[in-house]
Amino acid sequence: MTHFRAFSRILLICIFAGCSTKIPSLEESAEQTHIPQKFHNIASLAKDLSSQDSQIKQDTESTQNHTDDMPFSLKQFIALIDDKELHSLLHIALENNTNVLTMTSRIKQAKSQVKINTASMLPTINGSLNSSYIDRRTLSQTTAIRPGANSINASVGMSWELDLFGKLNALRQSSKKDYAIAQSNLAYAQISLIAEVANLYFTLRDNARALNLAKNTLKNLEEIESINTQKLHFGLIDIATYQSFVANTTTQKNSYETLLYTFEQNKNALLVLLNIELSELNKHIDFMESVYTFPQIATFHIDKMPSEILLSRPDIESSLYALHSQLYKQTNAKAARLPSISLSGSVGEILYSSAGAGSLVFQIANSITAPLLNRTSLKQNYLIQKELSKEAYYTLQNNINTALSEIENALFDIESKKRQTQNTQNAYEVGVKAYESNSAKNTRGVLDTNDFLTQENTYLSLQTQLFNAKTNEILSLITLFKALGGNLALESVAQQTSTQKVE
Repeated sequence: MTHFRAFSRILLICIFAGCSTKIPSLEESAEQTHIPQKFHNIASLAKDLSSQDSQIKQDTESTQNHTDDMPFSLKQFIALIDDKELHSLLHIALENNTNVLTMTSRIKQAKSQVKINTASMLPTINGSLNSSYIDRRTLSQTTAIRPGANSINASVGMSWELDLFGKLNALRQSSKKDYAIAQSNLAYAQISLIAEVANLYFTLRDNARALNLAKNTLKNLEEIESINTQKLHFGLIDIATYQSFVANTTTQKNSYETLLYTFEQNKNALLVLLNIELSELNKHIDFMESVYTFPQIATFHIDKMPSEILLSRPDIESSLYALHSQLYKQTNAKAARLPSISLSGSVGEILYSSAGAGSLVFQIANSITAPLLNRTSLKQNYLIQKELSKEAYYTLQNNINTALSEIENALFDIESKKRQTQNTQNAYEVGVKAYESNSAKNTRGVLDTNDFLTQENTYLSLQTQLFNAKTNEILSLITLFKALGGNLALESVAQQTSTQKVE
């Protein structure tokens, strides 16, 4: 009994020692990867939201915790930018995009692999049915045939590799992390798709606006050229002066063609993301409509969102899970150098025999297999897996550094674009007053048509610049949305605001 207890203790120590794999927690990962406590470009968006801290932090959880049909990132984007036509395109894209569908397929593949690796830890049971028959002529001529040569027998066999050192369990845990990687990749693909579709949507709006204004500008230049053609005919101007008007018209025509090509390129790029035909897109939206009002943008603040939100960004999550998966593979390679213990057994019965039936046969066997010589491949494989673990950590660190730079750039850019929009707005307001004054002068006959049309083209150019500045401001916001992993804590802010209103 004493020997049995000692053996049991040693066995338990082997089991727990073999199965252990050190997986860093989120706090440890944040410390190891040197994530700062605050973004240094955050001051311009800072606001005291201390009463909302607890609710905002709830939204820093993984987007995988939201199991609704609508992705969490899409909910956040819809709350951020209120544009119904854009929302309808986003729903189409998330449903039809081939990259998203591929990621969904990979989730199913990873889930099946988890089941395969889980099943490898369980006993394998096989059934067989065997029969033998020898004709009577052969039996009568052969004395070597034993009685019962004609028979039917059935058997059930079982084999089981005991996972005492955690080799199989490590492989199963690794496949579970691969499944989590597939989920994170899908979430990031959805965020990237939302950002790309939104970028193209507003870019196409800007292209359409520029085309409409360019067409009006070209019309004015053609009229100016026509007026000066008559002046040239009557000798009021020379050919050198007239040449400049023709050149201006030609340049504008070429610019208009370039804008048309850019519009076509962006439209086709959008069709690729949506994975639909042009006729179907035209049913949902007409980018060339003359009037478009920029959507309402929800107010949000970043200063109370911890930098650890990076660890809930899907692509960073994917890198984290890749590191965890590799650590389990390293454990699997380490356990492969240890002995493997297998149990096997079988039970069979003769169902029919020329010598009689009903005989029951069973067998139980076990084996311990351990590599003794030529262990080089096992050792080197373990060293390779160890280095791959380091590589996975370096990849995680690099991805976090890249994500930090993306956020810092986006925070700086969004404020820069706001200032640019304000500068353009100021110039536009002056341009509006100048245009109104010139229009009044033209009506009274103080300003001739030639000069007025030139001034009107300046006014149209200011309109184009202002629309483009507002578009770039929204594009910078979309970039920030993607950089933060599609999580701006908008639901928490909205809930807190509604609660305060009720109170």
